[in-house]
Amino acid sequence: MICAYHNGNCNGFPFASMQERHGYLEIYDNGNCGGIPERSMRKTSRGCQVYPNGNCGGIPVEYFRYTGHNIEFYPNGNGNGFPTWFFEVRGQTVYIYDNGNGNGIPKWSIRQRGRIAEFYPNGNCNGIPEQSVSGVEDIRDVIEFMFQLFIRNRK
Repeated sequence: MICAYHNGNCNGFPFASMQERHGYLEIYDNGNCGGIPERSMRKTSRGCQVYPNGNCGGIPVEYFRYTGHNIEFYPNGNGNGFPTWFFEVRGQTVYIYDNGNGNGIPKWSIRQRGRIAEFYPNGNCNGIPEQSVSGVEDIRDVIEFMFQLFIRNRK
């Protein structure tokens, strides 16, 4: 189970959680993976489909396309059209651009330290992280989860 915290040090009670179940990932808006999942995600080698319910049924509403080490985000479930977000993965750091091509200066960043991923409100991992996620094995495994929780409603 992966848990998200409203601070940069994973102290206190988590406000969201994610677990793998039946071949897909479930996101809960509480820290204990109980109740009905808010969203679910199905990952493949080419991308990740996001569903608005807990059973991956129906039509996906968002899509992450994997392009080598980087990730493009599409606000539709099939990856058609132009991406609206771009995630540049460099080792254990992810630079997040609010355009679909990764040009310019990254707006946010995520850095993995041990089993914790820290979310920074800037593109250079400076200062104090705003939020964090515990239980991280690989930074690429939590990009979609952290996007859903920390980034998707910001611009």
